[in-house]
Amino acid sequence: MGLHGGAGASTLASLLGDGASEVGQAWPISQNAWTGSAWPIPVIAVARTDHSGLATADRFVRSWANGQLTGSQLSALVLIEAGPRTSDARKKATKRLLRMVPRGTHIPWMDPWLDAPPDPARLPGRIKRIIKLLNTPTK
Repeated sequence: MGLHGGAGASTLASLLGDGASEVGQAWPISQNAWTGSAWPIPVIAVARTDHSGLATADRFVRSWANGQLTGSQLSALVLIEAGPRTSDARKKATKRLLRMVPRGTHIPWMDPWLDAPPDPARLPGRIKRIIKLLNTPTK
């Protein structure tokens, strides 16, 4: 789920493959059609590392940590770099947020992705490792 517009959730969902879908900006809740009980969906939350994205991610992580987000399971927080250079304050905020969740990862700035969608067959090794991690079910 994208935590804000332009977070990169659609791009990430396309890299994760057919088992992933972009659900918008609302915490998804699914119900079992037979029992009516919640059917937890593994959710990957995505935000950019600009000021607004980090502030939104901070509010989201605090809501999750306080037990306010029920009905699905937070699988990971992915913070996608917002530009080619990062200030020390944003680096610190990124690291802090990623430590607050069960699984957190950071995708660096990818300049080629501005011109064309990423080609899954030509991803850098780091991105391939991140995709593999995110496609591994949480315990």
